[in-house]
Amino acid sequence: MGKVCIVTGAESGIGNATATRFAEEGAQVIGIGLDDDQGLAWQNQQQAKNNKVSFFKVDVSKNEEVKDVIEQIAQLHKKIDVLVNNAGIFDYHKVEDLAEGDWDRVMAVNVKSVYLTSKYCIPHMRPHGGSIINIASVHAFATMDSIPVYAASKGAVVSLSRQMAIDYIQDGIRVNSVVVGGVKTAMSLKHATSIGKSLDDLGFVDDPRVLGRTADPGEIAAGITYLASSDASFVVGSAFLIDGGLLANI
Repeated sequence: MGKVCIVTGAESGIGNATATRFAEEGAQVIGIGLDDDQGLAWQNQQQAKNNKVSFFKVDVSKNEEVKDVIEQIAQLHKKIDVLVNNAGIFDYHKVEDLAEGDWDRVMAVNVKSVYLTSKYCIPHMRPHGGSIINIASVHAFATMDSIPVYAASKGAVVSLSRQMAIDYIQDGIRVNSVVVGGVKTAMSLKHATSIGKSLDDLGFVDDPRVLGRTADPGEIAAGITYLASSDASFVVGSAFLIDGGLLANI
């Protein structure tokens, strides 16, 4: 591949599967996240395979931290080709029970981070083009009880991605979002456990019109790496569904 790819939330789940797949395909991969132990363990594992990776501990909701790491990456690698905004957190409270600080934190991690990383990566993509892929959710379009801030944040990610696609298409920067359904991640498991369900319950296993299971993170990573590739050169402003058929139903 030979591209310089940044993946946020790279320590686990979709981000880890994506960063690993990029690395295995020959990209220079920079993982960003908050969990230093997991991130460095992934870095060491990949470097042992001679894959070109590095990990930086960064709070992607903090302007100066994002600005500093992007500038460091750009100086070291001379370009940025791909940005995957995967970092995200979840909250399970109805609006009346949702603390203001929790609302702000989810919106900061899930939405503000997309703005910040894009803001500082775009100048380094503009000379040669690039791809920005923002991870959204089916909850942007059809949702469930008690997740107002998560649903709002993922709706914002879809809308922001579509708008950015318009602004930067003439610079050769393709912006798309990926709309995922239930995925086997630590965040999904924590959510399922908190409401007394299994991961398969979150995949709507009782509905014969869908696949009836949650996705493996690698299945999502396959779609992300496609969008980052030249094979997707005509895909711009898409809300790319990888949801096992959930949104196809009425």
